[in-house]
Amino acid sequence: MTLEDWGWNEKRTVEFAEYKLKGWKPGRVIRPGRGIYRIAAITREGDGLGEIEEKEARLTGKALSRGETPAAGDWVAWREEGGTAVITALLTRKTVISRKVAGETSREQIMGVNVDVLFIVQALGEGRGFTPRGLERYVTMAWESGCKPVVLLNKADLAEDLAADLDEAESSAPGIKILACSTVTGKGIQGLKEILPPGLTAAFIGPSGVGKSSIINAVAGTDLAEAGSVREFDNRGRHTTTHRELHRLKDGRLLLDTPGLRELQLWGREESVDTAFPEIEELANLCRFNDCRHENEPGCAVKEGIKNGSISNDRYNSWLGLRKELTWLESRQNENIRRELEQKWLNISKLNRMKKKGKEIW
Repeated sequence: MTLEDWGWNEKRTVEFAEYKLKGWKPGRVIRPGRGIYRIAAITREGDGLGEIEEKEARLTGKALSRGETPAAGDWVAWREEGGTAVITALLTRKTVISRKVAGETSREQIMGVNVDVLFIVQALGEGRGFTPRGLERYVTMAWESGCKPVVLLNKADLAEDLAADLDEAESSAPGIKILACSTVTGKGIQGLKEILPPGLTAAFIGPSGVGKSSIINAVAGTDLAEAGSVREFDNRGRHTTTHRELHRLKDGRLLLDTPGLRELQLWGREESVDTAFPEIEELANLCRFNDCRHENEPGCAVKEGIKNGSISNDRYNSWLGLRKELTWLESRQNENIRRELEQKWLNISKLNRMKKKGKEIW
C-alpha cells in the first residue's frame, strides 16, 4: 500500500517539496486525539510512493504556525524525534467541514477536512425526524465546506410514502443528488458506491441515530464502524460513533465517519446560505435596491416571488433565519477580534511604560 491509496496526488507532491528538503515525511491523519494522532505515514523518504504504515504521532507546541490542530483527513508533514513520530506542519486544506460549537461561544469545531463528497444522511419512517428545514441547515453547511453534497435518505424500508419524501428532499436541496437507501434491503448502496469511485474521500454527516455507521459497514461489506440498535419506543437508532475516523476500504474508497449531531449550529458566510437557496438568490439579484434586506423594502423581487408562488413561504423564512444566524455569528467574531486587538495594544502600552520607568520586564 502507498500513500496514493490514501488520496495523495501530484498536487500534494508539489506542495510537499519544501518539507521534503528538510527530511520530513508525509502522512494523513486517520484519527485525531488529545495530543496523539493516528496517521497513515510513509516509512521512508520519498514523494509519496513509498510503503506506508499506520502509526501514532504527537504534536509539539511549536509545530503549527497557524495555530490549527490536525483534524481527520488532514495531510501532514512529520519527522522522527527520539524514536517518536512528531507532526511538524499541516498541508493546505482543500475542503473543511465545520460547525459552531454548541452554546454561546463563537468558536469553530472542525469535523473533517480534505473530503471530496459529503453525504448528508437523513432517516425516514415514523419518528425519524426528517424535516425539510433541518435538511436545509445541513445543505448550507455542505456548501460552506467546499465538498460536493449528496443527500442520503436512509431507512427507506420504513418510509410511509417514499415518493413524497424524495419530492420534499428535492425541494429542500435543489440541484443536489438525492438517493434513497436502506441497509436492511440493500436499496441504494450500489448507487452510493457509483457516486464515490476509489481514491476519493467521502464523509457521512447527520443527526444522531440516522444510520451513518450502518451505511459505512454496508459499503465496506464488513463491520468497520460500530452500529447501534434501534430503540423500540420511537424507532430511532442509538448514538454510537464517538470519534471521527477515516477508513480505507479494500476497494480503495476512503470513508470518514463522524459522531451524530444532536444540534447543528452553522459556521460560515451568508453566501453559503444563498447557494443553498438558488431560487431566492436569483430573485435577490433583481431587487430595486442593492442593500435590500428582503423584508419590507419596496421593489423587492424576493417578496414578489413569494406572492406569485415562485418561492415558498417556508423556504423564505428558513433562508432569512439562516442568514440572520450567520450575520450574528460574524458580529460575534468581529467583536472577539476587536477585544483581542484591544488587549494586545494594552499589553504593548504597559510594556512601553515599564521600559520608560526602567523596570525589568522579565
